[in-house]
Amino acid sequence: MLGERKGGVGMELKLYRVTYKIWNSTFSGLIPREALSIGIHEADAIQRLRAEAERDAREFEATIITEVQGHRIIVE
Repeated sequence: MLGERKGGVGMELKLYRVTYKIWNSTFSGLIPREALSIGIHEADAIQRLRAEAERDAREFEATIITEVQGHRIIVE
């Protein structure tokens, strides 16, 4: 099941804001993009989003989101 180790011990999923860049239509510059992704850690969240992002996407960075308007975020 998603979020569990092979040994059966659960892993905590977290919500991340992932920023990345794609080429513009003339390939003369990069356009910034961002999306939300879940993962066990930053690299996991980036890997999940990379599978859905444009093929030429690059410069991925993930920032954990723990609160939205004062409400704690829990991913189950």
